[in-house]
Amino acid sequence: MSKDLVTVIKSVNYSEADKILTVFGKYSGKFTLFAKSIRKINSKNRGNMQTLSTSEVSFYEGKGMPLLTESQLIRSVETENLQVKNVRRVLFMLNKFLQEYDPYPKLFDILQVVISKNLDTRSVNKLRIKFLSEMGFLSDFTTCMYCGSDKNLEYIDKKHFALVCKNCYSKGNSIPLGEDPYGSATLTEIIDKYVKRVVEEI
Repeated sequence: MSKDLVTVIKSVNYSEADKILTVFGKYSGKFTLFAKSIRKINSKNRGNMQTLSTSEVSFYEGKGMPLLTESQLIRSVETENLQVKNVRRVLFMLNKFLQEYDPYPKLFDILQVVISKNLDTRSVNKLRIKFLSEMGFLSDFTTCMYCGSDKNLEYIDKKHFALVCKNCYSKGNSIPLGEDPYGSATLTEIIDKYVKRVVEEI
């Protein structure tokens, strides 16, 4: 019997009462679980294994797909005030970029912070940038591309996809992000386009 702390990132109905779940495990990375009879009303795992729910799970690894046996809910998103676009952004990245059984404990922990904040735009953008950086698709995104300062990062160079501080914005073709760079609609749109471009290239 194996155990892990997992977040559900994909759920597909199988047969009349079963599901095939794709989960992101803190120690196992991305893998699939067969959840037998989980769609039945009296299933003890039914409410614990919803999309973007995090649970401690036990599963049996035999010849076929690992079989979910037990689960204990740790954290889930609140449907009230939840932005569907941000849910799609996070799930798209997790499903497209993560490789099976390749663990990323640091990214898993960051994902838990994002879920605890109910996938607000600021935390989602931070997650996506950290994710791209950890995967090797993005250089340092915490300092100004010109002077290296980590203060007043209120502009972005769209060509180089890099932050620029207010003291250096005139050196290139930068556009303003406002007082909250990670929460800006401009940065969100730029990341959307960059992620799409990376997916097309890999």
